[in-house]
Amino acid sequence: MPASAPIANRNRCAPGQLHVAIIGAGATGTELAAELHRTLRAVVAYGLDKIDPARDVRIRLIEAAPRILPALPERISAATMKLLEDLGVEVLAGRRVAEVRADGVVLADGALIPGELVVWAAGVKGPPVLRNIGGLETTATDQLVVLPTLQTTRDPDIFALGDCAACPRPDGKGNLPPRAQAAHQQATHLYRQIERRMKGLAVEPFVYRDFGSLVSLGKYSTVGSLMGFLVGRSMFIEGYFARMMYRSLYKMHQTALHGHAPVLWKTLVGLVADRGQPQVKLH
Repeated sequence: MPASAPIANRNRCAPGQLHVAIIGAGATGTELAAELHRTLRAVVAYGLDKIDPARDVRIRLIEAAPRILPALPERISAATMKLLEDLGVEVLAGRRVAEVRADGVVLADGALIPGELVVWAAGVKGPPVLRNIGGLETTATDQLVVLPTLQTTRDPDIFALGDCAACPRPDGKGNLPPRAQAAHQQATHLYRQIERRMKGLAVEPFVYRDFGSLVSLGKYSTVGSLMGFLVGRSMFIEGYFARMMYRSLYKMHQTALHGHAPVLWKTLVGLVADRGQPQVKLH
C-alpha cells in the first residue's frame, strides 16, 4: 500500500483475500474450519474494523466422501454439519479435488473453488523413507503392511505402529483408523509384546478398543460419542460436557508425555495468565 493511501483504506482487504479452502473434512479439517471462523472474527475485534467477516471472509470445507467426518458415526457428522452451517462455513461434501492452483482448488467436475489460502487436511500418508525400505511390504500411501500382531508381513522382527502402519481390523473391513487412541493402544501393546518376544514367548495379536470420538469446534461446541464399550453402543454427547471430556483427554495426553507435576503447574499458571492475554497472537 503506497504511503499516500488514505488511512481509512489501509485495513481493507482485496476481494477474495480472506477466502479459505480446506481440503478434507475429517476431524482436523472440521476443527480447523471452526477455529478459523472464530480467529478471524477475533482479529477483526482487535482493530481491523474495515473487514466485514460476513462479507469478506469465506471458509469452504471440501470432502470427497458423501458426508463430513466419514470415519465417525453419522450422528456426530450430522450434528457437526449443522454447527458449521450455523457458523456460515460452506461445506462441499461428495466433491473430489483434482488440482490445487494458485487461485484456488479445481474439483473433479471442473468447478473452480477460489481460495487465497488452501489447506490440505485429507488422508494420512507415511513418510517417503518407508517406501520399499528394506524390501518390506508397503501400501500406496507408504504405510507398512502389518499383521494383527503389528509385525511386518515380510520380517517378523520388525514391528510398526501408528500412522506408518496399515493394521487390519479384526473384522477384515479395512484397516484401523489413523487416530491417536489407536496409536496409543498399539504402543502399550507393543511394549508388552517385545518383552514376551525377548523371553521366547509367542507374540499376541493386537486388539483395538474404540473408546469413542470427540470433535472440538473451539469455543462454539464439542460433539462426540463415548463409552461404547461400557453400554454396548455409542453414547452421543455434545455441548459443555463433551468439551470438558475433550479437555480432560488432552490433559491425559500431556500427562503421558510430561508427567503429572509439569502439567498440573502449567494448568494452574494458565488459569491466571490466560485471563490477561489476548485471544489471538499475531506473529
